[in-house]
Amino acid sequence: MSAPTASFLADQGLRLLLFGGKGGVGKTSCATAAALQLARNSPGTAFLLVSTDPAHSVMDSLAGSMPPPNLQVTELDAQACLAAFKREHGPKLHAIASRGTFLDHDDISRFLDLSLPGLDELMASLEIAGWAAARRFQTIVVDTAPTRHTLRLLAMPALLHNWLGALDALMAKHRYMRKLFGGAVHRDEIDAFLEGLAGSVKQMEALLRDSGRSRFVPVMLADEMSLGETRSLLAELKRARVPVNDIVVNRLFSENECPVCADGRVQQSRILSQIFSSPDLFSHTWWGVPLYPKEVCGADGLKAFWGD
Repeated sequence: MSAPTASFLADQGLRLLLFGGKGGVGKTSCATAAALQLARNSPGTAFLLVSTDPAHSVMDSLAGSMPPPNLQVTELDAQACLAAFKREHGPKLHAIASRGTFLDHDDISRFLDLSLPGLDELMASLEIAGWAAARRFQTIVVDTAPTRHTLRLLAMPALLHNWLGALDALMAKHRYMRKLFGGAVHRDEIDAFLEGLAGSVKQMEALLRDSGRSRFVPVMLADEMSLGETRSLLAELKRARVPVNDIVVNRLFSENECPVCADGRVQQSRILSQIFSSPDLFSHTWWGVPLYPKEVCGADGLKAFWGD
């Protein structure tokens, strides 16, 4: 494999570029280096690099270096996002619950204060959907959490559809009673809130599945465990209809006289041969990134990551 000039670094039509895979394979380096290169190549255009991993490391990857002025860097804080969401929309959710249930005020408040599984992914999905809808950025580059969390993030649009359906069902009782006793049903701010959220979710789902505007790039190492997890990730992405064209194999040993490296090359060659002999895997475009002599971080190291 030669040093890559990958399509996802040249395609100006991409609005969403996600890097994902097993923990510890170099997703953050890939995402950060890609965002920096995109921003350098188009200095008059705004880009966003966002981390959805609860264990953020984008700032560690930058190592104190300042990103270009046209690149915004954000490490999502799910709890802060939730607090902001509740401040803005909590009264509306409370009104929906009170209209559609027999719970009292305190019971509804306790329910809405619950910390539910998948909360990080829910908040990340809503934030990314908002940024994408606002069109402030040419491309949003996402450094995702390890595979399990990432799959929950990608499943969020469908889950949000179900959640919105449940909220709408609560509202159906209220609409029926209002029509029964009032004779007419007028759209109010609660209806506008649900319609706006549903529209945002629909746009996000469409974006994730649009190969012309969105790309998911799995990152892996040339070892058995990473290959197995990448196969599982590809299967789930295919099931979710999320486009994948390119796969990055990180930290490949280069030719040299080091006996440890020689042994590593033998092991990696065995994995690469499995890839190239598997039609389902070899149908993708594979990019190899060498094992650098020291950790890739800071402006200079990240600039050289993709072979600049």
